[in-house]
Parts: sequence; structure tokens; C-alpha cells
Amino acid sequence: MSYPLPFNEDARLAALNELALLDTANEPVFDRITRLVTHLLNVPIATVTLVDADRQWFKSKIGLDISETPRDVAFCAYTVIQAAPLIVKDALIDERFASNPYVTMPDGVRFYAGLPLKSSQGYVLGSLCAMDTKPRSLSATEQAAMQDLADIVAGEIQLRERLIAEQKSKEVSQRALKALHLSLEQQIEQRTRELSLVIETAYDAYLSIDEIGRVLDWNHAAEVMFGWQRKEALARTITTLMFPEGLPHASTSPIMGKAKRRDGGWLPVEIRLKSYAVNGRERRSLFIHDITERQQLERLRNQEAREDALTTLPNRRALDERLPEAMARVRRTRKPLAVLFMDLDGFKGVNDRYGHAMGDELLRDIALRLQQSVRETDFVARWAGDEFVLLLEGVDSGALVTFTNKLIRTIEQPLIVAGVTLNVSTSVGVALFMPEAVETAKELLKRADVAMYEAKHAGKGRLHLAQSVDISNDI
Repeated sequence: MSYPLPFNEDARLAALNELALLDTANEPVFDRITRLVTHLLNVPIATVTLVDADRQWFKSKIGLDISETPRDVAFCAYTVIQAAPLIVKDALIDERFASNPYVTMPDGVRFYAGLPLKSSQGYVLGSLCAMDTKPRSLSATEQAAMQDLADIVAGEIQLRERLIAEQKSKEVSQRALKALHLSLEQQIEQRTRELSLVIETAYDAYLSIDEIGRVLDWNHAAEVMFGWQRKEALARTITTLMFPEGLPHASTSPIMGKAKRRDGGWLPVEIRLKSYAVNGRERRSLFIHDITERQQLERLRNQEAREDALTTLPNRRALDERLPEAMARVRRTRKPLAVLFMDLDGFKGVNDRYGHAMGDELLRDIALRLQQSVRETDFVARWAGDEFVLLLEGVDSGALVTFTNKLIRTIEQPLIVAGVTLNVSTSVGVALFMPEAVETAKELLKRADVAMYEAKHAGKGRLHLAQSVDISNDI
């Protein structure tokens, strides 16, 4: 059998591969949709299908024991080419599919409904499919419901496309991930609020309460999240179960808060609260999402944003935050601050001769030596490349030169890696910040940086003390 190709096939395949969904594990967000298709349409088979160059692959499937088929026997190939819903009431009398082996086999496909899943650029990447082993038709209401679900899947795909684009530009943020989840959850809420099956299998806790806060509905996720079985929670008030201080007021935006578990523990949660009326009586529905992992991820990202990946030292951003704080403490305590700007001498030669792997090992060792040479209250950061900055608060200016020279000798100690001896030295610029000084953090660093270059030009492996007057201080 042959199959048609759209005019934009190359661009379509590029968009599909960029999405990185092919041959990935099952995801609840897609499996939830296929389950809903089978229940809404009363069909035995439903799939979220992606059409690759020579195959169709099922991202989510119900009623099939295979994960892919050749493209030349794929109904979805025709959905892709026409970029519009494809409804086949009886495949045996449709000349395009009558000889298809999946049609002619015992209990083969007779009915097919496929709705295209489009990318942000309008490329048809696959389809949301419903199939049956007997001929049938699709009512306007059923097709509209299926279109709503296809729009949710396409929305998820398009949101992932945008997230991938942000990752490529190194602008990934928690806001993008939050928008992805919120957008998807809100769309699913709108379509499935009154569908008890979807509510029961939802990942988030779902509660329905009356006008005085008594629980009318309580899904399985709520049982797991809060420790109360459904029969125990029903007819109890929300204040006795999880919100002792009362339920937050309804809002169009998610509400952040804490909810109490049966065991007395507290969970950070995101609450989506909606009010509606049933037969003139007020009802409120709550979808409650446990954001423990999200908060942990935010803390981890904040840490990673301020940590140098190679040496695990604080990075330049962390230094930019720490230095103004240290300068403020100088003005309060009236004790000076020393800024040591260090640049390794001979590091480029190590990289050129032995390779960057050796250079990286040397940088890690230098970072460890620096940390072991200072007090716990001191601050060591990797500025860039082979440059490091030390902040020494409350330093004894009289002992500063002795300490810095000792530090230079420490750096000059050889490092043996895989039988190779690596030797470097360091040039250090030292700038003192006194309580009465009016310079900015940027100016203070610049003074230390300039002093470092003075030390390097004076012969390397030495320090130069920066002063406000133009005096040579090579040591």
C-alpha cells in the first residue's frame, strides 16, 4: 500500500522531531484524554497518534497491544494530508482502506474518527483517534466533544513547543512550567467537571462542598493526599478536615496556601476554587495540587543559579549579591573588608598541553585549596575562567600581606593527575574597603582587578595592593 504526503512534509517532520515526543514513556496528561474518548464515544480503541516519516507511533493508546504501525497502513496518514477531521463510517466500503490488513483481519477496524493535532505553525503532527470494530457514525455532539479533547492535546503540544524554544534561548523559568500546567489543567477542568470518572482518576485532589462547607464529593487523590477515606470525609466540614482557619475566597487565579493532613502534617498546595449553583443552591468545587516538588525545584534552581557548575563554588551572580552585603557590614562594624582578585599564572599552558579535562581537574583542586585556606566566615567565588575572588571580612590589615603570600604559596603547590605534574601560580590584586569609603561594589572589584593586572605585569606569582594613590606596591 502507498500513502499520501503533504506538501510541507519536510517542515512537518522537523517540527515533530523538535518536539521530542516520539518513543517516550506514557504520560498521564495524554492517557487521561484517551480514557475520556473511550467513555464519551463508547468505543474500544482510542489513541493519541504521531505520524513519523515511515510509521505512526502511539503516544497514548487504549485497546491496542502494539505501539506503532507502518505509515502505509495508517488511517492517520490521510488525516495528516487533509488537515481536517476524517470520519470513516465503514472502512470495508471505503476504497482507501478496504484492503488495509488492519481492516480485513478478524475483528478489524471498521469505524475510524481522526482529528488533526496541529503544531504552533499549523503543521499536522498526528491525530486524536477513536476506532471501533463495527460500522457506526459520529453525532455532531460527539464530534464536538472529541474536538474539545483534541484541542486540549494540541494545546499541550503547543505549550511544550514554546517551552522548548525558551530552553534553547536559556530562558527557562518556573513561570513557563507553571503556565504549562495551569493552562492544561484549566482546560481539562472545564471539560470534565461533571464527569465523575475523570474526577475520580484525576491526579489532583477534588472536593465538592455545599454552602456551609460540608463535603459532598471526595476523589481518590484526596484520599491519598490527605489520609481521609471518602466515606470518612463525606458530610464533614472542610474546616475539620484540612483548612482549620476556613476556606479561601473564590478567585479566578490559583491560591497558594497550606492544607492539613489527617496525621497532623501540612502540605503546601495550590487551590483552584470555583463557585456554581445546582438547583438554586450554592456549590463550590476545589482542585487541590500538592506543590511540594515544585517548591523543591524552585529552591534547587535558585541554588544552581548561584553555583559554579565545575567547582561548586559560588559564582559571579552570588558574588554580586554577597559583596554589597559585606560592604554594608563594614559600615556597621567599622571593620575593613579585603577583596582579593586572583588570576592563575600558567593555566593556559596546562590547557594547551594537557587538554581541558586536566585544566578542569586543576580548577577543582584550586577551588578546594582556597576553601581550606580561609575562615568559615570568608567567601570564595569563581569569577570566570581561571579567576577567583575572595572576600575577607573583619580582616587584620597588618596580617593581610602575610596571608596573601601564604595563599600564593598554597596555589603553587604542584598537583599530580594521572602521573602528570601540573604547576601554576597566581597573581593577586588586593583592595581594602574601609568604613568611610564611598565607592560602589563595582568600583571596589575594579580596583582589585586592576591591582591584579599590576601584579601580573610586575612578574606574576605575587600580590599588588591597590590604594587610592598612584604608588607602586609590588611585593
